[in-house]
Amino acid sequence: MKIKKGKSKMAKSIKKSLTMTKGSSAKFKKFYDLLSKKRDDIKNTTKQKEENLGYNEIGDEADVASQTFEREFMFELTNGERKILDDIEAALRKIEKDDFGMCESCRKKITDQRLRAMPWARYCIACQSRNEK
Repeated sequence: MKIKKGKSKMAKSIKKSLTMTKGSSAKFKKFYDLLSKKRDDIKNTTKQKEENLGYNEIGDEADVASQTFEREFMFELTNGERKILDDIEAALRKIEKDDFGMCESCRKKITDQRLRAMPWARYCIACQSRNEK
């Protein structure tokens, strides 16, 4: 039985999935770096909010009501941040597949101006407008 030297196909595949492909690296490196930083920022912010969120309902009814309102508000912010985080993860996968910057609906190129403003955008402006109606 011969044993091959070097990395297995699975190890190479895993490594490739964790980094950008050669074709996409030069083209979308700035977006990849920006999205990665934004992803890390959101994760850290969300983690800090969850750690700082107190579950001590001490005080009179007004204090308890205020704490409950703050907790619900924080969960809403966290859900919004999770939505953006999902979109960022999808954009990073698109970069890895060299499919970044294409509208998921009409398959046309998303403008550079839109991608600079919101690099995790899934749709061009026209399709996004239709989806919001």
